[in-house]
Amino acid sequence: MNPAPEKEGKVLCDLHAHPTHRASLERIIAALKSPGMVGLTVKDIDKSGKDILRYEQALDLLPAKSFQELDKGRLAKCGQGYFARTQEIQAGFHHVLALGWKGSHYFPNFDTIEEAVREIHAYKGVAILNHPFALVIGRNNIRLPKSHEEKELIRRAYSHVDEVEVHNAYCIDLIPKILAMKEANRQAEELRHQEFPSFVGTAGSDCHRRWNQVKTTGIYLSRSCIDQKGMEGIKEAIIYGNFIRLGDSDAGPYVSRGGFLLGVVSDMISLL
Repeated sequence: MNPAPEKEGKVLCDLHAHPTHRASLERIIAALKSPGMVGLTVKDIDKSGKDILRYEQALDLLPAKSFQELDKGRLAKCGQGYFARTQEIQAGFHHVLALGWKGSHYFPNFDTIEEAVREIHAYKGVAILNHPFALVIGRNNIRLPKSHEEKELIRRAYSHVDEVEVHNAYCIDLIPKILAMKEANRQAEELRHQEFPSFVGTAGSDCHRRWNQVKTTGIYLSRSCIDQKGMEGIKEAIIYGNFIRLGDSDAGPYVSRGGFLLGVVSDMISLL
């Protein structure tokens, strides 16, 4: 994947990414120092997420004085780049991205999105509904909603969160008309546009352990806002829609078929 284009005065923030700590230190440092921001998104802490790099691990890995924490425990600046603590939480068949919450803890999974968002908000965090129309059933089965009831649950989920991810780079058409998930992005954007126009819609790489996929899509935020207000500035920008999305259901960017399959293999290996 090609790096996202730079915009003057803006930082491309890929807040939904799962890069691995099982890479060379040089590779990790180079990626974190590169322009843009990556959310080091914890997922399934006690299961398949053990090899995903956490924010706290990144602080330990980086050489002394090579980074500056702008918000202790939540956001750091490193070279030309930034990295943040984020988490993807399962709530029924929904996935919710939490960022900016206060406290050193991570969240458990929840049975409902109402419970998940309520807990995120209780700790002053922001909740974003990830890939709303790409339903994760079980551990590896991803599909579009099949019934009116499922679509109604998604619509209700929109009403609980602070923003919605309408472009996910992993929702590719792996096999056209058979394993085709770009439609999930199309439906997410259509529902946002028609019924929830107050949302701008976010984008994320959703990289599966592949460092070459981070910061290839995301949202552009004001650099001065990040440097001056830290995580509170990021949260404020998301809540009030002060950002520009990089990502379109037709134009992409998307991961390649090869990159997608490498991510799937990495997921399978992590479960061994």
